[in-house]
This record gives sequence, structure tokens and C-alpha cells, in this order.
Amino acid sequence: MISIIKKNLHRDICKIPELHAFVLNLYLNGEEYPHKVNDYFPIELIDEPEVVGLMKSHMMDEDRHVKMYKKAIRKLDQPIIELPMIDIYNHVIKNHTAESFHITKEDNKDIRIRKLANFMAHLHFLEKRISHSLKIHLDACTYSPVNYTEKVVGRVLNDENRHVEYTKNAVYDLLPRAQAKNVMTQHRLAECRASREFSYQQLRKVVTQYKHQLPKFNRQLYSISSHILEWSIKHVD
Repeated sequence: MISIIKKNLHRDICKIPELHAFVLNLYLNGEEYPHKVNDYFPIELIDEPEVVGLMKSHMMDEDRHVKMYKKAIRKLDQPIIELPMIDIYNHVIKNHTAESFHITKEDNKDIRIRKLANFMAHLHFLEKRISHSLKIHLDACTYSPVNYTEKVVGRVLNDENRHVEYTKNAVYDLLPRAQAKNVMTQHRLAECRASREFSYQQLRKVVTQYKHQLPKFNRQLYSISSHILEWSIKHVD
């Protein structure tokens, strides 16, 4: 049932250029997030050449995605918007993450490795969630009046799937297996809590700001879904 609601939601989104741009701006701001903070991709402070190479490739992918999302939004004839941190999914996950992964010059080698592993775990669950969202959105893009959006989402999705794989492997390469499993569990729980909070916030915006553009029955269904998410935030650990 949840899967059907998500598919219908993304299809309704893609049919409305203004609403479609709203969602593409969410994806776009997530891709730009590393340039707004000081704890992402600390390549100058780590000594693991293989991880550094993978992160550099990841950063290049993110910057390419930014350009593609901006082009897609312009083709929808909609504005590119810089969102506040509260509307950027990366930031929401970090708010639910207990252990900082900000590497500093003062950190010794062991601390740097542990923080790097935590950063990789953070990225893994972030990318995994985005990948899942993009799979649904890619199918829905066939309902968009602009064909370019489907091309963009498809290309980004391919990159995100690679990111999901290498970030998980990195955690287990950097830490003993028991420690790696513990770190992955912590970040999985953080992403789970963040997902409910973020989904609730953005779904409420959709059903309030775009209520006159959505089919009535669907709007009511999405509104009910948002209330269920709100309840889960308060009552589900």
C-alpha cells in the first residue's frame, strides 16, 4: 500500500511542472550540500589513497548532478531555489546522528579512521535512501511534459547505485567487522528517524502549498499519510 501511494505521489508530482521543480530542487540542494559544510569529503585529512580516489570521483559526480538538475528545472521553466538547511535531507540525517564525523587536524590516525568510517556509513544510508526515491521518481518522469527530466534522473540514479556500494565496502574495509556493524546500525537508525521527519515535512508542504493542483482524492490520501508520519515521529523510536 505504501509503495502504491509513493508511486501515485511521484506521478502527480511529475505532471505539475511547479511541483516537479519543487522536488528536483530538493534533490539539487542535497547534491550541493557538501559545498556548504566543513565535514563532507575530508580528502586533505585522510591517508587512505583508495578511499580518497573514490571520494574524488563521488564529488565529481555530485557536481555534475548539480548542473543536470539545474538544467532540468530550467527546462520546466521554474526557478532554482537555495533551500534552508532544515529542508536538506543530509542535514536532517546529521541532526539524528549521535557521533560526529567531522575530521580535524588535531585528530590522531585512529580517530580519523573512525570518523571516516562514520562518514562513509552516513553517506551509505543517505545514498541508499536517495537511490530508492529516484527509482520511484524515474518511473514517474514518464508523466512529465519535459523528457529531459527522465534522462537526468536515470543518469543520477546510476551514479547513486555506485555510491551506495562503495560507501558500504569502505566502512568494512576501515574497521574491524564488529565495529563496522555497530557503526552501520547507528547510521541506519539515524537515517530511519530522519526519513520519517523529512518525509512528513515535505509531504505537508505538498498537500498545503499545492492542494489546488492535486486530484482531490489523492490529496486527501497524502494528507492522511502525512498525519501517520507525524504520529510515527512522536511514538516510534
